[in-house]
Amino acid sequence: MWFICLRRSIVDREKWTTPVDEHLAWMKQQHEAGKILFSGPGHAEDGTAYGIYLIRCGSKEEAQQVAAGDPFTANGHCAFDLIEWEVHQVLGAGGFTMAGLQATLQ
Repeated sequence: MWFICLRRSIVDREKWTTPVDEHLAWMKQQHEAGKILFSGPGHAEDGTAYGIYLIRCGSKEEAQQVAAGDPFTANGHCAFDLIEWEVHQVLGAGGFTMAGLQATLQ
């Protein structure tokens, strides 16, 4: 089993045409289905906002399908990059923290 890390670059909120509730409902569905194990916001040093997802899938293609299903992605509000991690890379290093993940993505 592979864990896929998704990092999204997000357009300015005033340009969104998709309601936040639609995105949150999708996120809840993915959490309940066990596909998204973690999600959280972040900001790059230049102030650019992004979100981080840890997606549990059997393949990169499956993770791409999950990520593409996000209403924000489907409607052009964000793009994503996938980074593959083996299970031991995520779980073998002790406690998981947002700061640790962000440092890995720099």
